[in-house]
Amino acid sequence: MDYIYDILLNFNEDLIEFFEWDDNDNIKYIKKIMLFKVDEQIVKDIVNNTVLLSSNFTNSIPKYEINNIKEKCKLCLLTDGNIVIGLLIENNVVKYISRLLLDEEYEILLSLDSLDNIKIDYKIIKNRIKKDNTLTRTESKIKELLLVELDSLYKDKDINKLIYLYYEFTNKESKDFEYIYNYLKKSLNSFCSKHIHIYNILSMCNTKTN
Repeated sequence: MDYIYDILLNFNEDLIEFFEWDDNDNIKYIKKIMLFKVDEQIVKDIVNNTVLLSSNFTNSIPKYEINNIKEKCKLCLLTDGNIVIGLLIENNVVKYISRLLLDEEYEILLSLDSLDNIKIDYKIIKNRIKKDNTLTRTESKIKELLLVELDSLYKDKDINKLIYLYYEFTNKESKDFEYIYNYLKKSLNSFCSKHIHIYNILSMCNTKTN
């Protein structure tokens, strides 16, 4: 075990890469936090599953006050020598996890020579519910917003706008309202740059309207 000072953590249900952190995220400045070096398997299991840690391990970890969470939570860092992840622990369960900023992670990884591996007993409770791993966080948001917008256009019978979006997406013309709606919704199953294009069109239209 070692201590790390002055880092930022961004806890979420899944690991969010530092380059996808959002201004609206609840990013925390941590002045001092414990670092533990462990085997690669436990890091993989925590990234992919909800895990219950042994009390023998968690009893040594101090509690922190975290915004939007009523009870104080235990925080620590784990590394397998390849990556570093932050853990937010409630009742011995790893509830949220965090990546680190690239430079802060790199600095930690360079300082591991004198740190011995520890063994942590743990139990996998369930798999983490993951979003589409092929999409970035931004792409996932765009996909969700397009689904909502298409449903809204369909409900409002905004035929002209749907026809226009269909043309922008396919470079083809059609006036079949039902077909266009179903086609565009189904297309989101294979997200691509064209979806970002029509999202940008909708964003500009909404800005002009407002």
